[in-house]
Amino acid sequence: MATIRKRRKKDGSFSYMAQIRIARRGQPDHSESRTFPKKAMAEEWAKRRELELMQPGGILTAKWRGVTLNDAFERYLHEFAQDAGRSKRMTIQQLQRFPIARVKINELSSEQIIEHAVMRKNSGVKPATVNQDIVWIGITLKTAAAAWKMPVNLNDFEAAKLLLRSKGLIGSPNARSRRPTDAELEKIRAYFRRSQRIRPTALIPMEDIMDFAIASSRRREEITRIQWSDLDEEAMTCWVRDAKHPRQKWGNHKRFKLTHEAMAIIKRQPRAAGEDRIFPYNPKSIGTRWQATTAACGIEDLRFHDLRHEATSRLFEAGYEIVEVQQFTLHESWDVLKRYTHLKPEKLELR
Repeated sequence: MATIRKRRKKDGSFSYMAQIRIARRGQPDHSESRTFPKKAMAEEWAKRRELELMQPGGILTAKWRGVTLNDAFERYLHEFAQDAGRSKRMTIQQLQRFPIARVKINELSSEQIIEHAVMRKNSGVKPATVNQDIVWIGITLKTAAAAWKMPVNLNDFEAAKLLLRSKGLIGSPNARSRRPTDAELEKIRAYFRRSQRIRPTALIPMEDIMDFAIASSRRREEITRIQWSDLDEEAMTCWVRDAKHPRQKWGNHKRFKLTHEAMAIIKRQPRAAGEDRIFPYNPKSIGTRWQATTAACGIEDLRFHDLRHEATSRLFEAGYEIVEVQQFTLHESWDVLKRYTHLKPEKLELR
């Protein structure tokens, strides 16, 4: 029901406040008001808004009229991303700085999503990075619709995503195939040895950690989590806690097979009192040391994670089948594992 109230302003002129109140069974009444300089304007607005609010979902839409995509990002980070990884949070936080974040969530259109992707492409960003933006916009919109009952147009989002993919504006990252050469590994190993001689007690044993990564195919964070109490020397196995998983961040404990080289590296590690970790170091510090070392050695585009690729490929070169390699690497999918089989022809033995 709409009412129009006449009000006198300080300068003696009049304004007209249109107020709409709609009773809802079992829920609080919905009310809106707006002030106009003329009565006819107030009456026209009140009639139009009453019709809009009486449409299916009209009051729900009105509830979120001022909510922006940025507001949804903030709520998502607070309610659903407490344990999100650093890269995921950074992607959302970066999205909050773009113009699309200021768009009202119930007015977000496919055109605006496409404009954002084009703007990002024109700034030099690769399709895989633009795809991350679209992925997190989609996750936030779907969460807003399902968890908060926000009036989100998911059809517009899906239409925009379909067009962006067909035009090559978004896509999956290229499979990385970088493997270190023997010369590069020897150069890095020599650098670590020189550093260890200069400061023998202050540095992380990077040579052993590098060699263990190649011998075990373990990721940097996983290396720093394996424990003496989880090691089975007789079976040549060890447990890795919270192994990386595409959907399960915590509690994904798995047992993996150790090579003889990996076991030998473990056995020569010192055991500190009160410390159960075999490599009790900060994974970020290992990453920093790796980056500094490759830069000092003049080696370009070699990441610590490439050592896992090298380890996996060496297992195939040694003659292991996919099902056997999986016992060492713990890859979730055989299809994912296939892309690591960049074998060096000179390492293959003729049968």
